[in-house]
Amino acid sequence: MTKGPGRPATGQLIWRKSGWYARFTTTIDGERIRVCRALATTNAAVAKRKLARLLEAEAPDAALNTPETFAQAAQRVYETLIAARPRSKGPKQELSQLKRLAFPVIGDIPVAAVRTTDVNRVLDNGQAQELSRQSVQHLRQRVSNVFAALQRAGSIEGNPARGATMPKFAEAVVKERAVLTDNELAEYLAWEHPEERHRDAVRERQTMACVSRMFGGLRTGDLHALRWDAFDVESGRFQWGYAPRQKTRRPQKLAVPAMLRPFLRDWWERAGRPRDGFVFPVRRIGRNGDRVGKARNGASHAHAFRRDLRRVFGIEVYRDGEWVQAVQREGYTKRQAEVFTETAFTLPVDFHSWRRSFVQSLADAEVNAQQAAALAGHADLGAHMRYLRNAERMRSVPDAALPALVHASGVSAARMPNPGVAAVNPNENEALAVASERATGLEPATFSLGS
Repeated sequence: MTKGPGRPATGQLIWRKSGWYARFTTTIDGERIRVCRALATTNAAVAKRKLARLLEAEAPDAALNTPETFAQAAQRVYETLIAARPRSKGPKQELSQLKRLAFPVIGDIPVAAVRTTDVNRVLDNGQAQELSRQSVQHLRQRVSNVFAALQRAGSIEGNPARGATMPKFAEAVVKERAVLTDNELAEYLAWEHPEERHRDAVRERQTMACVSRMFGGLRTGDLHALRWDAFDVESGRFQWGYAPRQKTRRPQKLAVPAMLRPFLRDWWERAGRPRDGFVFPVRRIGRNGDRVGKARNGASHAHAFRRDLRRVFGIEVYRDGEWVQAVQREGYTKRQAEVFTETAFTLPVDFHSWRRSFVQSLADAEVNAQQAAALAGHADLGAHMRYLRNAERMRSVPDAALPALVHASGVSAARMPNPGVAAVNPNENEALAVASERATGLEPATFSLGS
């Protein structure tokens, strides 16, 4: 690319947060203008080579006529998503993952030339970067989303990511999160912070815990989107309300349990009896400026929640105006270790614990799966069943599933000897064995832990 009869153009590399950009002068519709193009790389050497290829093109606008690469297409698709959802961090994080894992592999390939084997190489790169199986699955889905958008627009004929196969992963132990018991919830609700200035924040988390545990198992995003005008707030009745269901985008009308109404009414009174606005809005000025009263975005309560629980459990105690560690990790009880640390069987508790507890309580109440999934706002039964596989819930085999052990001789199972325990009446056991052999024609097995 040259500027007429003068010296050849050199262009300029510019660094931005998303990577390197090339600034150069080109001709568009007969007019010489200065443009800035994303090079879709964070590597300076690669950026120099890409700039050189742009400058070596014969026509000033040749770079604009070249086929769109995957990096350019992904950038364009996600810029549209980011513009449509400016407050959401999701599209930005997804694009960042593609830049880190997909662009180095297929970023320079024209989208029409990408094959399934190329997408497989992207997934292999994700595994090489020590991503989990679930993260690699998410990577595959994001690559597929880009091609799906191009296919819908008619830019390509097929989606090569649909036939991509996951790399082999070693089977990992699937651990469930610890779930607080109802007694522990009662202890948490009875606790009050010793300092007045922190009590409102604690009371807010306690109220959110009650709402999530009793009102449809709301997720954290649902709690942040919950509004006063979604409830029957006339005279503080709180007989019904709408669960936002941010994940499925299907608001759901639910009855407010009588047990929850005093907690909601108390929080409503403290807020000044509002008729609209967010139930749990931003409470103080943060790094993004003054957003007090507005909706929270991407906030997590897990750290503050576990901090509250450590104080409820007595792991931290308040002495002389400050919190002191009273119990070191090596001194945790078995239950404290389950709640606050990762064990061989469980992961530490988080704020989503209340939703898990809600779903599992529905199962304990013998609510059928379809109705329980509807009450929890699950899109399908598969999602609902995943909540019931919690390792902390102790299973008990029902009596109907145990062997009857009643013999034709009429001897009851209650008279069978306990394994590993000496019989009180050896003659009775011998008679039982003879009767069993006579009724079945088989010699009964010796009772032991092994059998």
